Amino acid sequence: MTRLFAAEWSRLFGRRVTLVTLVLIAVLLALLTFGFTLTRSEPTPDEIAIARENAVSAAAIWDRNVEHCGNVLSGLETAEPNEQFPTSCDYGPRPTPESLLDYGFSFHRQWPTLFYTAAIVLALAGFVLGASFIGVEWSSGGMANLLLWVPRRGAVLGAKLLAALAGMGLVSVVYLAVWTGAFMAVAAGNGTVSQMTAPEFGSLVLTGVRVVLLALGGTALGFSIASLGRHTSTALGVGMAYLLIYELGALVLFSVVQTDDYSQKFRLAPYLSAWLTKRFVFDMDKPKPGTVATAGFSGSWQQGGLVLAAVVLVVVALAFFSMRRRDAR
Repeated sequence: MTRLFAAEWSRLFGRRVTLVTLVLIAVLLALLTFGFTLTRSEPTPDEIAIARENAVSAAAIWDRNVEHCGNVLSGLETAEPNEQFPTSCDYGPRPTPESLLDYGFSFHRQWPTLFYTAAIVLALAGFVLGASFIGVEWSSGGMANLLLWVPRRGAVLGAKLLAALAGMGLVSVVYLAVWTGAFMAVAAGNGTVSQMTAPEFGSLVLTGVRVVLLALGGTALGFSIASLGRHTSTALGVGMAYLLIYELGALVLFSVVQTDDYSQKFRLAPYLSAWLTKRFVFDMDKPKPGTVATAGFSGSWQQGGLVLAAVVLVVVALAFFSMRRRDAR
C-alpha cells in the first residue's frame, strides 16, 4: 500500500493537468491581489469622524432592535402584525466605525469573502483533478494493466484516492497560506489587519480548515464519479448537469413562480453555504411577519457538514463497491 501511494503521489504531480491547474489558480491569485492593490486606500480624518458619528446612532438602533426582538421571543412584548424579525434575532454584528467606512480594501472586513472565493476555486480544482486522475487511468487502459500486476482492487483504488486527497490537501493548505499572506500584505498599509482580535483570527483559521475540507470533498466526489463511469468526462458531465439543470434550474423556476424555494432542503448549495458561512436559513423556515423564528439545527454549519459528508461518503462507497464487483476491461 505504501509503495502504491508513493507511486501515485509522484504520478499526480507529474501530470500536465495538475501543473496547469496549479498555474491557473496561481494566476487567479495574482490577478485578484493586483486588483485589490489598486483599490487600497486609507480613510481621511473627515471620513473617520463621520463614520464614528454614524456608528453611535446605528449601534443604538441595533441595541433597541435586538432588545425588542428578544422580548418578543420571550413573550415580554407583543410585535406589530407586519413587523419583521430576523431568525433567532440575528441582526448581524453590532455596527462599528470601521464597518461603516466605505473605502478601499479592508482585510478585517473582507477576509470572509476572500476565503469563500478560495473555497469555490479549490473545490472545483479538486473535482477536476480527482476526476482526471482516475478517469484517464480507466479510459487509457492503465487501470486494467495495473490490476494485472496488483490484483488487489480495493488497495489500488484506495491508494489512488489517498494520493489525490493528500495532494489536493497540500495544494489547498499552501494556496490558502499564500492567499492569506498576499492579502495581508495588500492591507498592511491601512492597518485593517491589526484591527482583528484573537477570536477573529481563530475564526479565520477555522474557516480555512472548512475550506480545505471542502476541497477534499470535491476531490473525492470527482474521483468517485469518474471511477464509476470509467472516464473523466463522466464526472464533468454529471457535475455540469447537476449545476445547470438541478441547482440553477431550481433557482430560475422558483424565482419565476415567486414562491418559497421548496427544493432548498434537497439541494447541496444551501448546505454548502451553511458549511462555509456557518448559517443558512431555508425559505420555508424564515419567520413570518410579527413572529420570531428560531433556526435551531436547520441551516447550521454542522448540518451542512453532515449532509455534504454523507453525500461524498455514499458516492465513494459506490465507487469502491463497483470496483470490487466489475472485471477490469
